[in-house]
Amino acid sequence: MAGVVLVLASVVGGAMTISSADHRQSRWAVTRDLATGTVLTAADLRPVRVQLGASDDQYLPVTEAVVGRELQSELRSGQLLPKTVLTAPERGITVTVPLRPDNGPAIERGQRVTLWLSTKTCHGQVLLSGPPVQDVTRSGDAGFGTDSGSVLVVNVPASDARRVVAALDLDGAVIRAGILSAGQAADPVTADRAGCAGAGA
Repeated sequence: MAGVVLVLASVVGGAMTISSADHRQSRWAVTRDLATGTVLTAADLRPVRVQLGASDDQYLPVTEAVVGRELQSELRSGQLLPKTVLTAPERGITVTVPLRPDNGPAIERGQRVTLWLSTKTCHGQVLLSGPPVQDVTRSGDAGFGTDSGSVLVVNVPASDARRVVAALDLDGAVIRAGILSAGQAADPVTADRAGCAGAGA
């Protein structure tokens, strides 16, 4: 019996030693690649326990409310969330862009995109380039046929929003999308869209 007590005491003492040596803290990490300008949602974050030593105060604890704040630099999936990358979201206008299934790759939230406009009188005009996609939803529009399209949600300055809305109103307008890779420069917007009948500023 005494031997059993000694063994139990040894196990308990060992567990207490291990527990006291665990200096890990809960910090936020991101669940996916996120581009600069992405406004964080709960789905972008997960808590992880890490032991960072002297650099611990550079990262945000899970007690810090970060949903709704904007990234000032891109982050890779699994990367811890540094304090220095967050800012209040810039004021802008939220625009939704319907995309047919054959007019772009599978696009995910947090990716930067370029949008091209084509009509009956112009082709491949750069409409918008560089903003991160804040949300992607599947479209139930029967006009997309049997394959469901998608709707991209972006937040852009007023001038960009007006340009996108005007383009969507054009007769026969087709919007195509592409994904910009990490660090890739945005494409210059086509300044002269006079050939696209009725194009706005």
